Amino acid sequence: MKKVVALILAAVLCIGMFSTLAYAGEAQEGYKVGVILYDTECQWAKDIMGSLRSIGEPLGVTFETAIGGTDPDTTIADVQNFGAAGYNGIINLHPGTIMSKLVDICEQYGMYIVTSNDPSSASSDYAEFSAKEYFAGEVWEDEKEIAGEIIQDMVDKGATEFGLHGFPYGLSSQMDARLDGARAKMAELGIPEDMIHEGLSFDKAGAADELIAQYPNLSAIFSSVETVSTVYQPLINSGKSGEILLNCYDPNDDALAAFQDGTLSYATTGTCADSMIAFVLLYNAMSGNKMVQEDGSAASINMKYLFCTSAEDFETAINNCSGDHPAYTLEELQPFIGADASYADLKAFAEQFSLEDILARHAG
Repeated sequence: MKKVVALILAAVLCIGMFSTLAYAGEAQEGYKVGVILYDTECQWAKDIMGSLRSIGEPLGVTFETAIGGTDPDTTIADVQNFGAAGYNGIINLHPGTIMSKLVDICEQYGMYIVTSNDPSSASSDYAEFSAKEYFAGEVWEDEKEIAGEIIQDMVDKGATEFGLHGFPYGLSSQMDARLDGARAKMAELGIPEDMIHEGLSFDKAGAADELIAQYPNLSAIFSSVETVSTVYQPLINSGKSGEILLNCYDPNDDALAAFQDGTLSYATTGTCADSMIAFVLLYNAMSGNKMVQEDGSAASINMKYLFCTSAEDFETAINNCSGDHPAYTLEELQPFIGADASYADLKAFAEQFSLEDILARHAG
């Protein structure tokens, strides 16, 4: 009898040891995810990566970054390198017009890809590549909508003569959409063409200098890019700080001081939040629980930027939506991960994102 009991105990111990080792092995082997950014050192990138790691690492996910986006060949090489290195998934912040090629590469390696920030659905061949197995969906902002909101507020505050600032057309579909949205809103509001001046250049500080010098009655500068590092100083040097309304995308930490001294009037931020939602789509796909819309088409979630119009707004944003203070906790996102998770519920949860949403959740 003692021998039987001993054998049973030994079997139980072996099973328990095997289970523990299997679990440990799974944790060690977790998923590897590549993240394609246009820069890895700016605050925008640090906020995104800090936010992703806060929810991915507890799930056993490791991340590696690659620089791409503005150079299609570099982005293609990034995806090929991740595939060859055995990565399980990719978050691409800059889909551009080459997603079909990227999805084909992912299929070769059995690697899922999701897009964030810039809509991949803007591509003419979206219907084709989005139907493929290894495309896990998109999370994006409506650039034309937020640009229109900025222009409307500028006009409401008395702006009559505008400078358009940023990179030249054709470099980024995302930045082009911002400029197009601004122009469309100006046309809707009846702003004459001779009151709209383009300062689009790779030399963003020089373009700002020229706009301010050439048009002394300029009342607003709408930019498609980050401006605190490029337009701020020309405004200070000209004595026009606080006189010319200025917006900023993907602001760095210096934006708070620029708001406080009156040089910056608007900031759009919060893309680290949609990267977290994109990760949920990717993680579900990698773990065999790919999310799709009710009709079977690819997941597509439209999130809004955090639109800040004051130093108080911006301080609230960076204190509640940054790499150090992620917009979501893993506990909040856990209900949307797994075989029983609802895509419709995730979409509804993500699309309520706003300053009010963040404060309500974080206050709890």
